[in-house]
Amino acid sequence: MHTPSPQDQIFDLGLGLMRARLVQVFAELRVADYLSAGQQSVPGTHAPFLDRFLRACATIGLVNTQPDGTFLLTPLGETLRTGVPGSMQAMMATLLGGGHLRAWGNLRASLERGVTAFDDAHGEDIWSYFTKTNPDEGNVFNQAMSDFSHAVIPAILGNFQFPATGTLVDVAGGNGTLLCAALGQQAGLRGIVTDLPFTIPAAEAYIAAQGMSDRATAVAADFFLTVPADADAYMMKFILHDWNDVDAGRILDTIRKAAKPSSQLLIVEQVVPEEDLPIPARIMDINMMVMCGGKERTIPEWTALLSAHGFRLESSSPTPSPVFVIQAKLS
Repeated sequence: MHTPSPQDQIFDLGLGLMRARLVQVFAELRVADYLSAGQQSVPGTHAPFLDRFLRACATIGLVNTQPDGTFLLTPLGETLRTGVPGSMQAMMATLLGGGHLRAWGNLRASLERGVTAFDDAHGEDIWSYFTKTNPDEGNVFNQAMSDFSHAVIPAILGNFQFPATGTLVDVAGGNGTLLCAALGQQAGLRGIVTDLPFTIPAAEAYIAAQGMSDRATAVAADFFLTVPADADAYMMKFILHDWNDVDAGRILDTIRKAAKPSSQLLIVEQVVPEEDLPIPARIMDINMMVMCGGKERTIPEWTALLSAHGFRLESSSPTPSPVFVIQAKLS
């Protein structure tokens, strides 16, 4: 078998952005939905160019070219359908789309000036951009986060036991997806999901739809200022990685002040390996640097951050998904 030369390999790496953009546009235009419905055209596209686009998508496994020149979705392409279990359509539409692409194009600014590339490129932070400047893009991002949560929850539940009793507070828990999953695992557990005021109606509706209104409530709270006090456990999923150590520390301080001595802290995040392993966490660390000034952390970095704000890391449990469940107690 021919071994690619270093020049061939580096050229192949250089094509990575182009492949990623093929996936992103395929998702953004919802091409998979049209192909799955038996259509070979996508409204709003130029037919000859779409044909060339799909031919390129065949080289990365999204479609197969048929003898008659039409295109058929592959199992990989099926993941980019909307409204199906395990859909990755919103996630792939978000990655390297719109504001995300412009921010990554500004990566050099982060390296040279220590700035958040997104803020530098757009003149505002990502949260303002998604909620005020481009809410449509924000809606796609929110759907991507919800889909990713649904994707990792089975791995979390299958490899981690939530407390059997007491009260669990899901800090910045959105619509309460993970909280309700935890309550479903433990019949004796009660829960509170907290987030900013505009999320509360959706959380209340989701909790009601899951039949858990008697065990769970939604409370508006800004985690830089307050969270519900005296809970038995506090949980954060994909929260602390959005923030640098100073601001992440402020969130931990809020929880520490609200917690009781026996309270447990559960952190669901990726963990950056200290070895040079081909897993996404090190790349996602740069994504956090570029997009919001946050970071993915190694276990020593998690230990140091928690220790600096009154917590002791007790364990870190991997799951078959990209995330770990980190457990800590007040020190």
